[in-house]
Amino acid sequence: MTKWLLMTLLSVALVAAGKPTQDGPSAELKKLSGTWQLVDEIDNGRQIAAEEARKTKLTFDIAGKWKVELDGKVVGEGTAKIDPTRKPKTIDYVFAKEDERFLAIYELDGDSFRHCGVLKGSRPSEFSSKPGSGQILTTFRREKRD
Repeated sequence: MTKWLLMTLLSVALVAAGKPTQDGPSAELKKLSGTWQLVDEIDNGRQIAAEEARKTKLTFDIAGKWKVELDGKVVGEGTAKIDPTRKPKTIDYVFAKEDERFLAIYELDGDSFRHCGVLKGSRPSEFSSKPGSGQILTTFRREKRD
């Protein structure tokens, strides 16, 4: 009897260990993959005009590569490292050509994505952009999935 119980418990443990988590980085990157249209941006407390925002697109692929286009021209690209288990969720944008990072927090809700981050200083702990904070708060809507 104990032999069967032990085998059953071992089988359950192996199945559970091999099951991918639904909230891991790969699953989250899959949700993020596609093209996102900028709809709102507040940079260091200053609201960006809606006409300017509409010129910007952010694209992610499933491997975590990203690029930003302004009027169809790539103005930034690199890789993203995310941690969807943190509260709030975190994303680090690492630029391909410069030795820079944009440290941010983010929220992803269906076809709405927003992040709040800084190029210099500590990662924000809340979604805000006040004058002098150096924080950039952006909101995107999904344009299309890859």
